[in-house]
Amino acid sequence: MKAVPAAALAAALLLSGCTDEPRAPELPGPVPAGVTFHEPPPAAPAAPAFTLKLLDGRTLDLAEQWQQRPVVLVFFESFCSVCRDQQPELNEVAEQYEDIVLFVGIATESEPADVADYIAEYGLDYPVGIDDSGRTAVRYAVAEPPLVTLISKGGRLLRGWPAGVGGAELRDHIDRLAVADGG
Repeated sequence: MKAVPAAALAAALLLSGCTDEPRAPELPGPVPAGVTFHEPPPAAPAAPAFTLKLLDGRTLDLAEQWQQRPVVLVFFESFCSVCRDQQPELNEVAEQYEDIVLFVGIATESEPADVADYIAEYGLDYPVGIDDSGRTAVRYAVAEPPLVTLISKGGRLLRGWPAGVGGAELRDHIDRLAVADGG
């Protein structure tokens, strides 16, 4: 049997879709027509703006994103059992609000390979990055994972859950505080 050059094998695997690399989730497209958002309460504090390097190498500017739509930040770690327990419900909510609310996963202490394994195991279909410096976690007062934060369109902190949140409660808060119609 003739040996296949490594480059040819890699190209064939890429073309066939068989790779071990996690697929880079796409950012939501334009907000669908007919979707409206609640105005944040005047007393709601501004969310700390930051950029996040995603696992696929892209850089995501969160302030740019929340100018278009609400954002849910999911601070997690690959070794966190509570994060693992809540992830399936978070995935369902992220799928329900697919082009309306941007979900972003953020790990601080996990190794990139462990985060990639977590993404593959739990089927995360939203952007995920690692906060290597820990500055973003500090600015959002993450004592330990999970922490889920809901940010309004326009960048106001609406609600945070220091121990994470279930899907039904998150849906309720998105509908009451962030998405007025179309969710």
